[in-house]
Amino acid sequence: MKRKLLIGVLGNYRSGKSTTWHTLFNREVRTGKHIRHIIIYNDKIPVFLINGAALERRVELKYILPDKTPDIVLCSFLYHKNVKNNFNYFLDKGYDMYIQWLNPGYSDKNDKVLFYNVGIINYLMSFGVTVSVKNGKINCNTRVKEIKNYLYAWYFGNHKKQLFL
Repeated sequence: MKRKLLIGVLGNYRSGKSTTWHTLFNREVRTGKHIRHIIIYNDKIPVFLINGAALERRVELKYILPDKTPDIVLCSFLYHKNVKNNFNYFLDKGYDMYIQWLNPGYSDKNDKVLFYNVGIINYLMSFGVTVSVKNGKINCNTRVKEIKNYLYAWYFGNHKKQLFL
């Protein structure tokens, strides 16, 4: 079975999720209808972007994603008790997952890491999901570089045979 990857940014309203994607693409980006390519270290990597969390849009993921599930999805997630349903969508489809949790988020009132009791992080980690906590109040370049490096390493680690044959 072909491996798939979800890279997600999880946070409260106005935490910096969209800013992360804009910085990653070096321009303002919105959810598309088709695969787009991101250039990392002079290599083109096909991705599907969901900018604007499904819970914020009040739309199910199956109506946002194309009929054929993309190999790599970049997706915003609202920190809310019901977000588990969105993560389950990707878990059920066999995606490897890397999630950056913006905590505190850019607009959070507190400058310190917030601990929530809805169990989202423990839930993700119980499935072997890689979760990275990042401060959304500071410049996003470091966290975006981490996403680029993760995406690049995963893509070429899983597509090496296809790329170099």
